[in-house]
Amino acid sequence: MQKSLGIAALVVAIVAIFVPVLGPWLTVVVGALAAFAYGPGFALGLSAIIINVINIFVLSPTVWLAMGANALAASHGKSILSVGTFLFSAQLIALIILIIANNKKPAEIQ
Repeated sequence: MQKSLGIAALVVAIVAIFVPVLGPWLTVVVGALAAFAYGPGFALGLSAIIINVINIFVLSPTVWLAMGANALAASHGKSILSVGTFLFSAQLIALIILIIANNKKPAEIQ
């Protein structure tokens, strides 16, 4: 089960790179899938999270535009949560859950 979640997370992470506008939001779904890919799917889940972070900060013009709009709003005294910050936080939470779940003994998980 965990390995299949890791495979699904990795496939959707790769697809999210090529999907315009909705691709960055797919990274939240991938983070949720990757968070539960512990055990045999740990490497796949970790790979999916790394691909997501690269997608968010390097490959996504949608996130660049949103972060630019946030910087513009901040320069006018309005403070809003950046889309990039939200997406990165989702990946960080998924990574923490994945590491904690992978370090538990199998009897504790069930």
